[in-house]
Amino acid sequence: MANIHDNPTRNAWMTKIATLDTVAKAHTFLTDFRAKHMSPFKTDWTLELDGLWIELKIEEKLALLKNKEFNDTQLLNNCTCGANAQQVANEVIANMEACNDMYEAERIHINFRLACKPPVMPVNVFLDTERQLGTKLMELRNIDYYALPLEELRQKRGVKVITLQ
Repeated sequence: MANIHDNPTRNAWMTKIATLDTVAKAHTFLTDFRAKHMSPFKTDWTLELDGLWIELKIEEKLALLKNKEFNDTQLLNNCTCGANAQQVANEVIANMEACNDMYEAERIHINFRLACKPPVMPVNVFLDTERQLGTKLMELRNIDYYALPLEELRQKRGVKVITLQ
C-alpha cells in the first residue's frame, strides 16, 4: 500500500533535504525555504498543500545535524547560524520595545518567527522572546484596533477582498 505522504512534490524536496550535511547548509536552506514558502510575505504559492510537511522535514534534518555538531552548551545557547541566542533575542526585544506602530510590530514578530523558530534558536530562549514580543504586539493592537471602519482597516492591512459569484 502506498504511503499517504508519498507524492512527487514531497519526494523532490526529500531528495534536496537529503543533501544537507552541515548545520550551516541546513540553516540557510531552512531560512530560505521559510522566507519563500511559509511567510505571510511569501513569493511562491506552489507549496500550499505540502509546505508545512516539507518545513517539518527540513527542521527535523537541521535538529539532527545540530545535535551531531553542537555540544551541550551550544545547544542551549547558540542559534544554528552561530550567533548567541540571547543576544539575538535581546536585539529583537529592543526593536520591539522601541516600536510604537502595530503594523511594524507585526512585521518584527513575523520576521523573528521566520528567522528564529526552533530548531534555529534554542527553545528556552525562543519561547521567552516570543512571549515578550507577543505581549508588546497585543498592547499595540488593543489601542482602538476596531475603531476603524472595516473598509479603512482592510485598506491599512492591504487586504484584497475576493468575491465569488
